[in-house]
Amino acid sequence: SDGAYEVTSGMYIGLSINAYNQAASQEGIDTSTSLYSQQIESQDALDWVTNRTDTLAKQYLAVESKFDEYGLSFTEDEQSYLDSYIDYYWSYVSASYEDQGCAETSYRKIMTNSFKESKLFFDIYGEDGERAVSVDDLRAIFDEQYAHMNIFQVDASDEESEPLTGDELEAKQEEIDGILEDLEGGADFESIKAEYSSSSSEETASDEESADEEEETDTSSYITSDSTYYPEEVVTALFDAKAGEFGSYNDEEGTFYIWLRLENDDEGFESYRDTILQNEKWEEFTQYEQDWVNGMTFVTNDASLKKHSPKNLE
Repeated sequence: SDGAYEVTSGMYIGLSINAYNQAASQEGIDTSTSLYSQQIESQDALDWVTNRTDTLAKQYLAVESKFDEYGLSFTEDEQSYLDSYIDYYWSYVSASYEDQGCAETSYRKIMTNSFKESKLFFDIYGEDGERAVSVDDLRAIFDEQYAHMNIFQVDASDEESEPLTGDELEAKQEEIDGILEDLEGGADFESIKAEYSSSSSEETASDEESADEEEETDTSSYITSDSTYYPEEVVTALFDAKAGEFGSYNDEEGTFYIWLRLENDDEGFESYRDTILQNEKWEEFTQYEQDWVNGMTFVTNDASLKKHSPKNLE
């Protein structure tokens, strides 16, 4: 415990289950055999789990005390999101946690602590935080790592799903060239895309809807420079392109990709801003947490620790 804050035995068990699960997902671990018969980072897995549980318990206490020290609290919306999130996960893990001796109240405290940790992070590194990252810096990272684009695929395979060859491929290539010429002439990318996507019902609204809603559809999206969702050549071409530039790519497996590069916009930036901040600063934040832990005094109940040792998990 740390003054007003404490990790009860039930919570300690819950944290040791988390530590155990982290250990089991370490590289080189054989999950088909006993975890504790193996080594992690050249120490016995049991020692690794015990040390990790100790670290998690201290981090828990540091986050609890700093959350209050920073005067933070959850809004009503955040609290209800948090509650339903925890309800959802508890329904899956309740049996295994309760079997070990971690009841729902303990589980809730541990999970709530993760949300507190996240809120602390954004309070410290977000706008006006003591370690705020400037919007310009975040925007520069966004523009470097994300590309706003629109894309669709044109099938170039036969009935047997084999890539077209010879005259058929040539005819398909002419069709693609025609699309690129239309784009060159100022044709609307969305309209051409809709034509090619109309076979999949989700893309098209019924006639009534289209008549009612004169709104333009926007099927653009963002990709990251390390995206593997599209062929590497397409991703590279998109990142090399300037806004307004377009092109095509034949993957030679029966698909042509037609793509358009768009301006990165404010809306896109806002939707990825938190992700970028976390990618940039989470590691530094965990170091900051370690500094908090190092500056605190903890009182441990050795008898209880012994009784609830992570070795009981196997």
